[in-house]
Amino acid sequence: MNSNSNLDVSLFWCWQKDCPDFGKKRCRKHSLKERYGKDNRALLKCRTCGHCFSETHGTPFFGLNTPIDEVCRTLAPIPEKGSIRGAARISGHDKGTIWKWVDLADKHCKEVNDYYLKNLRLDRVQVDELYFPSFSLQPPTL
Repeated sequence: MNSNSNLDVSLFWCWQKDCPDFGKKRCRKHSLKERYGKDNRALLKCRTCGHCFSETHGTPFFGLNTPIDEVCRTLAPIPEKGSIRGAARISGHDKGTIWKWVDLADKHCKEVNDYYLKNLRLDRVQVDELYFPSFSLQPPTL
C-alpha cells in the first residue's frame, strides 16, 4: 500500500457529518495517525474534530482483510467472462467471498452513478462516456 512518504493526505476529507471540514478536500487538516493491518493501511485523523478514518473509507475495499490488488485481480475477469465459479477456481477464493466483493463493488458503482445522474443531472449516455484515467482509492468529490 502507500508508504508514509507518498500518501497525500490532502486527497482525503473528514467523514464525520457534524465536522466543519466534512467533505472538504484539500483542507490540509488531516494527518496520518498510524498504519495498521497486514496491508499497512493508513489511519488518518481530522485535526478539526479528532475523528479517525481509514484511507479506504468510502470505497468498496473498506473493511476487507484481503489486499486491494488481490481483490482487483480476482474481480477483473468477471465482467468479460461473467463466471464467479471460474474466478473462484483461478484465485483460490471461496465463491461466497467473491460474491461479497462483487456486491460491494456493485453498491459503490450505484452510488457513484446516482451521484452523476441526480446531483450533476447528467444523462445516462454522458455517464457512460465518462473516462477515469486511473483507479484511485479516494472516493469522487461529492
